[in-house]
Amino acid sequence: MIAIISDIHGNLEALEAVLSDIAPKNVESIFCLGDVIGYGPDPAACLDRAMDFEFTIMGNHDHAVFMEPAGFNTPAENAVFWTRRTLDAEPDGSKRQRRWEFLAGMGEFRETDSVLFVHGSPRRPMHEYLFPDEADLSLTRLMETFDLIQHVCFVGHTHLPGVFTETYEFMTPAKIGHKFTIGERKAIVNVGSVGQPRDLDPRACYVTVDGREVRWHRVPYDSKATMAKILATGELDEFLANRLAEGR
Repeated sequence: MIAIISDIHGNLEALEAVLSDIAPKNVESIFCLGDVIGYGPDPAACLDRAMDFEFTIMGNHDHAVFMEPAGFNTPAENAVFWTRRTLDAEPDGSKRQRRWEFLAGMGEFRETDSVLFVHGSPRRPMHEYLFPDEADLSLTRLMETFDLIQHVCFVGHTHLPGVFTETYEFMTPAKIGHKFTIGERKAIVNVGSVGQPRDLDPRACYVTVDGREVRWHRVPYDSKATMAKILATGELDEFLANRLAEGR
């Protein structure tokens, strides 16, 4: 069994709650689909935890902190620069260097046994969103996306858990009993977000994969503690705190 997590976004309380939920399960490896940092108040600690995962893919916020933000709204861009300053302010030179080297070493995708792992989409691994209404927004784009995968693709980025089937229908976890059996046909699975859920459920979200069964898990965490940390920075936008309470 493996666990797949994504979009931690510097939310240490959510990450630790998820890791505690994973611990008693028969999980052999943890895969991370990116955005370890950005938005949240604990980028350094989250990067340190991520170093223990089997692999971590680079998300658009990880890339923005390491390089430059492009196309970000003001709160997100401000959070990128705050995160960069916070990582640079680490007094321990070896820790600081290790974190930057970890960011630099993140790949854009992983592929094993016809299973593709990306942050955004197979077309643009770091930056393209696959929203639940993608078939209505651009059916051609969704068809092209399916053409790029051999069998199954796991993604994050939208913070909206669910699965696209080969008929281009998006099904939420609630609609399918919070589990999906991988068959012979292609599928794109969104694992949801650990640190900033946006499906109106404030609990952290991740999946486990046991053989062909994908199961979504929701984990409560101390969001008030994270919210207080965000506000205490005096630089991260208040909206980034408030949205955690509502899962939006």
